[in-house]
Parts: sequence; structure tokens; C-alpha cells
Amino acid sequence: MAEDPKYQQVIDWVKEQIDAGNFKAGDKLMSEKELSEKFGLSRQTIRHATGELAARNLVTRVQGSGTYVGGAREPVREARYMSIAVVSTFYESYIFPPTLKGIERILSRNGYSMQVSFTDNKVRREEAILRNLLDKDNVDGIIVEPAKSALPNPNLRYYQQLKERHIPIICFNALYPDLDVPCVRIDDEEIARKATQLLLDAGHRNIAAIFKPDDGQGRYRYGGFLKALEEAGAPLDEKRVIWIDTYDYRDMSRIEDYLFTRLGNASAVVCYNDEVAYQLIDLALKRGIRIPEDLSVVGIDDSYLAGVSRVPFTSFPHPKDLLGRKVAENLLGMIRSPSFDGNYLFDSEPVLRDSVYTFSNEGEKKHA
Repeated sequence: MAEDPKYQQVIDWVKEQIDAGNFKAGDKLMSEKELSEKFGLSRQTIRHATGELAARNLVTRVQGSGTYVGGAREPVREARYMSIAVVSTFYESYIFPPTLKGIERILSRNGYSMQVSFTDNKVRREEAILRNLLDKDNVDGIIVEPAKSALPNPNLRYYQQLKERHIPIICFNALYPDLDVPCVRIDDEEIARKATQLLLDAGHRNIAAIFKPDDGQGRYRYGGFLKALEEAGAPLDEKRVIWIDTYDYRDMSRIEDYLFTRLGNASAVVCYNDEVAYQLIDLALKRGIRIPEDLSVVGIDDSYLAGVSRVPFTSFPHPKDLLGRKVAENLLGMIRSPSFDGNYLFDSEPVLRDSVYTFSNEGEKKHA
């Protein structure tokens, strides 16, 4: 006789708890992580079990909130305050002002006001903001750009408390891997793959990269960089992959010698964003390194910096205002229906400028 599938023990346990009255309609089940640890099963197996329970109308899975006992029930908190909290990392960033404008346009059109806060990409500042939101309990939803999203975050418990109050939360630009909430962002991996492929198509093989290790975008963009190299059969020189954190990349002149030592004889570099590309070009020119003759540079975001740089550089546009509108629209969809899927990825195509050289068939460089 065939053994029951592993996920069956989870189904049987939940049914037993319901029959015994330990679980009542509307009660929230343990998280996937907690169930995984309890039964010693993978999260994929746990997800299969809760899917079976949902199919039998015994539980309801709510996107970004959790799994609840009872079928066809969406735990929802009615919009009482007509106010949305918006938490971002930086205000002076070239991305956030138009993103904020897009968020505000959609919220105000639907009768909502905004409470805006900034973390300066610091988790302690983020903690103070989240605790204040919990104490005041006067918002109907939260739009947040996570602080240091690539690192373990000590504030996840505050996000969980907000979710337990059925306050919809949606991230933009990045997300915490351990926080089950939707996110609206650019497809960082695919865009970095395209940026690297653009250089490969121009004949470059010794390609360097500069990424941020403390934000999730850096991790995804590194993945896209690796993918493009692997697909092209191009070598990866790990010495030429440079990681600079939030503090270093604000003023790269402090690590100038380190940067150019690591870049070595690379003929091209993929930059984490336009701010990195702008500073790198300025430092390179001061050292007598010609752009793009000696070093080709590609950025990401297509901010005003790409056009005003001493050598205008190729970059991939960030949707900015459009992203702001989309994240606000999706949060409102989650307020109306907690099962609404708020995830969305934007693609991007390069705006070509003067920062890339192309090798001719004879192996000589020519202007792209």
C-alpha cells in the first residue's frame, strides 16, 4: 500500500484542530516557515498542503496576509482613515520625487491622503517609523521601500504585527525575502542582463561590474550580470565585481584607488545605477582614463545624471512616476480585496548615448 504524501500530515493536523475547536473560522494559521519547522517539511510542501486545504474550502489564503481558517472569507480591515503611509529610503534621490508624485496622484484621485516618512536607508529609523504606525494605528495601508533589503532585517516583527491587523502592505523598488508582501519594481535581473548583453554585443569580454550589497536590487542585478556572461560563454573575473555599500557609493572618491585597482584592465563596466556611473566617469576622466575609448560605462535608471555627465552615458530607464502610480493602484486593489495580487515587474530598454565603444570585426574599437 502506497504511503500518504508528506503534505497529508499537515492537512490531517489542520482538520483535527478544526474538529477539536482549537481552530475557529477567521483564525490565522501559523506561517509557512513555522509549519515547515513544525513538520520538518519544505515550504513548497507546506504550500501544497495549504493549497489542498483551500481547494477543500477549509482555509483561505490571502495574498500578503497569510492563511485563515474558513472558506470564501477574506479578512479585511475597512478603510476608516482614508490615509496611506508612504515610507521611502531617500528623498533627495532622483528616483523618489517623481515616484512620490505618481503615488500622490492616484491616492488623491481616490480620496486618500499620505503620511510620508524617510528612513535614509537605516533600519533603526525604519523601526521608529513602524512603531509609530503601530502606536497611532491611523492608516489604511502602507507603501514602503525597504531599508537595506538584502540584509536580515530586525524590523520584520513590526511588519508582521501590521499584517495581523489586516493593514495591507506593498513594497516598491525592493522587498524583504522573508516578508510575504507584494512588490512593484523594475525587473532588476533582466535589466542587468540586458546591460551586460549590450556590452557583450559591442565586443567586450573583460567586463567589470559595480553593485550594492545591502539592497536587494544589487543582488538581483548581480544575478542578471552573471546570467548574461554565462549565456555568452564569457569569463567571469571575480576581482572585477566590486561591491560598495550605501555609505561608500555616496562619495566614491573616498575609495577611488580601490575602485580602479579592482577595475584593472576591464574594457567595460556595468554600474549599479546612474549615480555610480556618473561618479565613476568623473573619477576616470580625472585619472586620464578616456570614456568610452578606454572604459565603456552603462548605468541603470536613465536619470538626469546620464545626460549631464561629462560623457553622457547609456542607461536603462526607471519608470519612476509610472511605478508610483502602479504601486498606489495595486495597494488600493489590495484594500478593496485582500486576495488581489499586487506584484508587478517593469521592463526597460536602453537609452543609447556616448559611453560605449564597439569593436569592429578586425578587433579595433569604433564608436557605438
